Amino acid sequence: MSAVAAGGESRERVTPPPVPAGDFTPAQQARREELLHDPVRQFRVAEHPGTVQLLDAMRGGSFQGRQLGEAAALFERQSHADLGIIWSLAGSLFSAGMRQVVIDSIRSGLADLLICTGALFEQDMLEALGHSHYRCRPDMDDGELQELLVDRVYDHLLDELALRQVDATYIQIADGMEPGRYSSRAFLAKCGRWLASAEGVQDSVLQAAFEMEVPIFVPALNDCSVGVGLVMHQAQRGLDNSVGIDSIRDFHELAELKAWAGDTGLLVVGGGVPKNYAQDAVIAAEMLGHTPCRHRFGIQLSVADVRDGGLSGSTLREAISWGKNDREIEEVMVWGEVSIAFPLLVAYAWHKRLEQPRQPRRLARFFDDQSF
Repeated sequence: MSAVAAGGESRERVTPPPVPAGDFTPAQQARREELLHDPVRQFRVAEHPGTVQLLDAMRGGSFQGRQLGEAAALFERQSHADLGIIWSLAGSLFSAGMRQVVIDSIRSGLADLLICTGALFEQDMLEALGHSHYRCRPDMDDGELQELLVDRVYDHLLDELALRQVDATYIQIADGMEPGRYSSRAFLAKCGRWLASAEGVQDSVLQAAFEMEVPIFVPALNDCSVGVGLVMHQAQRGLDNSVGIDSIRDFHELAELKAWAGDTGLLVVGGGVPKNYAQDAVIAAEMLGHTPCRHRFGIQLSVADVRDGGLSGSTLREAISWGKNDREIEEVMVWGEVSIAFPLLVAYAWHKRLEQPRQPRRLARFFDDQSF
C-alpha cells in the first residue's frame, strides 16, 4: 500500500515499532489504568469563535488583559503583511493541550517557521502514535509513579512505555536514512515525511510542517527522546554508519534562511534557547556577509522575571541594542502564563482570517537547491 504526500508524491507505507511490553503485577496494572485514563484535551481553535469578541473587549481594559488583546490584534494585523512569521516555542506546550493549536496554525498559514525545544517533538510523536497525556494532581507520589513506569509533568502524566515507543520510532526513522550529519531541520523534515507515510498515526506538528513546507529548527535536539533515539542508533551502528545532528550546520542554515526570507516577525512563547536562536539568526546572517532585515514585529508571552538578566525574561526591546530587532519594532510583551494566553491569541487570528486565509510562505523550499 502506498501513501500520497504533499505534491502528489507516492510512497510506500511504513509501520511504527510496537509499544514495549511491561512487567506489572495485576494490582500495578490496575493502578496504571486508573492513572492513565483522563486525557488532556487538545485546544481546537475552530471551536472558539467567541475569542475574537472576548479579546476585543479585553483590549478596552487594563493590565495583562489589555496586553493580550493588543498582542492578538498585532498578530492578526501583521499576518496580512508581506513577511515571514517565525514562532519560537518553549515549554511543555504540546502535552498541555497546545499541540493542536500549532497544527491548526500551520495548516492555515499562520506560521512560516518553527524554532522549538526538543521535548515538544517527544510529545508530538507520542500523540501521533496514538497515545495521550493524562490529567493528574501535581501532588502525586513520584516514587510510586517511577515503579509503575509513569512519568509526570506537573499536573499531567504519560506512559513511559509509550515514550519508549517514541524512542524506537526515532531509531527506525534514522535507520532508514543515509548515514551522515544532518541539521535538526533536515532530520525533522525526514520525520515529517515518515509520518506522512506511516500506518495508523494521527496528524502531528511534524507532518503538518512537512506537508505545508514549514521548516522546524530545534537547536537542542539531543535534549529529548529524539536524542535518546539517535544515541541508541549511533551505538548500534557506529559513528561512520549512522545519523548525527550538526548544530553548527543548523545555525548556518537558519542564518541563510533569515537572509533570504526578507522581512520577518516573531511570536515568542516562553523563552530559552529557541527565543535567542530566532533573534541571533539576524546577527549570524550579518556575520556571513548578508544584510538581513531585522525582525519587524514581536510578541512575547512569558512569566519570567526580567530583573535577573536571564534570557527568558529579557524583553524584545532589549534585543534592539544587539541589532537583532528593528529599532522601530512593533512589539507587545504579555506577562502571562502561556496555556492561557497562547491559545486565545492564536484563536483570535485564526477566526479573524477564516474568510481570507493567509497564503503560506513555504520557506522550506529555500533548501531544495541549497548546500551548506
